[in-house]
Amino acid sequence: MNEPFDSVYPDFLRSGLEKLSRLDAQHELPALFSALEHFRRDLHSQDSAKGILRVSQSYIGGLNLFSKTGFWTVNTKDFSFDLALAGDEAAGVVLQNLVDGQVKAGRFAFALRQGAPVFFALGLETEAERERGVLHSLAISSHVVGMFCGLLRRDVAPAQEVAFSLLSTLLGTSADALATLRRTRQLTSQIEALQSLLPVCAWCKKVRNDSGYWYQIEKYITANSNTKITHGICPDCESKFLKPVK
Repeated sequence: MNEPFDSVYPDFLRSGLEKLSRLDAQHELPALFSALEHFRRDLHSQDSAKGILRVSQSYIGGLNLFSKTGFWTVNTKDFSFDLALAGDEAAGVVLQNLVDGQVKAGRFAFALRQGAPVFFALGLETEAERERGVLHSLAISSHVVGMFCGLLRRDVAPAQEVAFSLLSTLLGTSADALATLRRTRQLTSQIEALQSLLPVCAWCKKVRNDSGYWYQIEKYITANSNTKITHGICPDCESKFLKPVK
């Protein structure tokens, strides 16, 4: 039986293709598809969250939308958002201050529920001089794994509508890679925990091996490690069994 299919990518792709069609840019489609496929491969070649985010940052840079970009990931211990990657330390400080402001304004929480860019403006300058930024959740369906924040360039990028559709596609793919990495690590941890369990009889203290056979614990330890068993007697047993009863 097939699993239910639930993905945001077809809608993003459909939207992007419609806009490309209106721009009469069909000849660019092969390069676009090739770039998206290479992006997916580059993501899944990474074995760390920071590696996935570095790849994402590089490809998002190709959209020519942002002067600064940063990624926040969910801390599974307390469900807070930690800055995981920024261009450099100075950019990280600027973006963290921006995000803190958007948290207080309520836009951060709003952006978490959206599958599209959420725009915000900064400062008290005139409209022409005001800085603008974008928040975009890193999410698969309703499962959020992080947040992206970018400070927009002052010059308008060509085909900006298409670029923002592609931003959503890139971030959705990045979220999928992060979630896959997290699930893989959880499964690995569970397997390691199961492998480290040692079944011991509660009465006779024999140990069960992987084939279901029970051994004296001394024999099991000798067979499964380089440890050699020697015997002595603990003070409790010495008092109980060896000292004469008065």
